[in-house]
Amino acid sequence: MELSATTLFFLSLISLMILVSLLGRKPTPPSSKKRRPPGPRCFPFIGSLLHLLTSKPQVALRDLAKKHGPVMYLRLGQVDAVVVSSPAAAQEVLRDKDITFASRPSVLVGEIFGCGNLDIAFAPYGAYWRTLRKLCTVELLSERKVRQFASVRDNETMSLVKQVRASGRGGELVNLGRMLVSCTSAITAETTFGEDCGAELREQFLSAIDLVLKISGGLCVGDLFPCLWFVDVITGLKHRLWRTRLQLDAVFDKIIAESEARREEKKKTTMGKIGDDDLLSVLLRIKDEGELDFPIGTTNIKAIVTDLFTAGTETTSSAAEWTMSELMRSPEAMAKAQAEVRRVFHNKNPQDHESNLGELSYTRMVIKEALRLHPVVPLLLPRLCRETCDVGGFEVTEGSRVIVNAWAVARYPEYWHDAEEFRPERFSDGSTVDYKGTQFEYLPFGSGRRMCPGVSYGLAVLELVVARLLYYFDWSLPVGTQPDELDMDMVVGATARRKNQLHLVALPYNYKVPTMETRS
Repeated sequence: MELSATTLFFLSLISLMILVSLLGRKPTPPSSKKRRPPGPRCFPFIGSLLHLLTSKPQVALRDLAKKHGPVMYLRLGQVDAVVVSSPAAAQEVLRDKDITFASRPSVLVGEIFGCGNLDIAFAPYGAYWRTLRKLCTVELLSERKVRQFASVRDNETMSLVKQVRASGRGGELVNLGRMLVSCTSAITAETTFGEDCGAELREQFLSAIDLVLKISGGLCVGDLFPCLWFVDVITGLKHRLWRTRLQLDAVFDKIIAESEARREEKKKTTMGKIGDDDLLSVLLRIKDEGELDFPIGTTNIKAIVTDLFTAGTETTSSAAEWTMSELMRSPEAMAKAQAEVRRVFHNKNPQDHESNLGELSYTRMVIKEALRLHPVVPLLLPRLCRETCDVGGFEVTEGSRVIVNAWAVARYPEYWHDAEEFRPERFSDGSTVDYKGTQFEYLPFGSGRRMCPGVSYGLAVLELVVARLLYYFDWSLPVGTQPDELDMDMVVGATARRKNQLHLVALPYNYKVPTMETRS
């Protein structure tokens, strides 16, 4: 049988890839080889990549760690990687040697959508990144800023309640997963661009961001085989990434131009003094002042805002969806959480709900437990080893990528009793485990210098969303589905989300959802 020209081309390409990879591979010095962490067998050319060809890489890595140990070596194409899967090893990387592992490897997605790694997530460690970190903690995501946007969270979560109520009339199934994505996207859009940003522009931007999230979860050959960077060009991946980036840029330019025009108009009517009503306004003010050690321009702003969206929408909606999923599988926990929310919120003005969240001790335990079982970023973003050092008694060489399996750490049997079970009570008042990243058995937001800077922002949205869903509705599974039969399959891309969005029946609780008139 004759082979087609296309088949011959790809066979030739694969042969070339194997040859280049083998020729470009450097022999490992004997002294280093003795102390390298143990790991699974490495195959020619691909190394250990076969172990990660799964929708649940964190599970595969946890199972490998049971055999090879909590500090494990993997050869990912031409890249040396070390995976840590225990709280003790995570502590070494994230606290004891945090400065050594404070940088990020450069990857194609970060270079394109981070505008040359000018974003917060992928910027290499150094003075520029420290400037961004300070900008986040002081200006963009501070406790003061989180409080400032309380009205946005209030309005959008009440809109979510109304949407659920309308969609669930007559016992119809509600696609809660889709509604949660819409709600968190709306919150992020308004806090970032302000309420004056046109609805059409906002929708265009959210559509572009959705495309970014979908396309950025794929495999870039050049990230794992640097000498084969041209493969991403041949397959069209690089072209698709750049096309999406240009679409995003086009919308960005319009939004920024509108925002700057509004700022100029406000200067005329307020004698030159204007407030920062949204995060984009903050960034534009800082750009104009030019007082940072590293002055930021429009390109920097685009990179930072893209990070805010990609990190603040799908992560929060996925966390809320997993929380509701676990409650549906645990009717006792659902009943207890609903009773608490309805007791605390009873006869309260809905606008005061957020100020009462501190009284929801059990509901907060539910959210903590859901984040333990389902961290939305199960494999923390990889860190780059800046100088050769030891972790767990093994040598990690300079240039290696270090991956913390936060999912495995949060199920480590020496720290967690019945680790696979959903038990919110494990976070009772006597528990000292929190979100600060100082207890290394629990890292839903990471730890150390590279810890997620938006913890307070994300939790404020997550807690209010869950509390209002529990308060305003009684939830049930589709007819014929038992709690232990609920589909919990996941897929890991940019985040770990449900493979199939959560569909539930929502029966309104006997409390009138307030109209805009009664709330004002």
